Amino acid sequence: MWIFLLNTKMTRSTQMASRLLFLLLLGNMFCEAFADHVIICEHTTIKLMCDQGMIISVDSAEYGRHDTTTCSEGHPPSELQDTSCSSYSDIVAENCDGDNSCSITASNDVFGDPCFGTYKYLHVIYYCY
Repeated sequence: MWIFLLNTKMTRSTQMASRLLFLLLLGNMFCEAFADHVIICEHTTIKLMCDQGMIISVDSAEYGRHDTTTCSEGHPPSELQDTSCSSYSDIVAENCDGDNSCSITASNDVFGDPCFGTYKYLHVIYYCY
């Protein structure tokens, strides 16, 4: 697609729009490369932290299960078989956004129970700014 655009005559505004789109796409790839991905097994608490002078910005938090291997050690297969249950939550963002650090516990008490009888985990994606 980009080769085609470069080989055709474009108006000045089309060239500028193409460059802006390219920079936007490049910026999204650059930001994603610096995102922290954290997996927190059920009944576990961890502390999200940024370097001094930086603050947390939560991109997403999903509680449940998507595979049979993550956080599986010591759990019977019956607690790992439901791999299509999860829910997105704003709780992590509400508690952590704008702070330098915060503690998060992955539990049904905090996030509800999207899949009864299944051992779950919390997947958090966040940035430090």
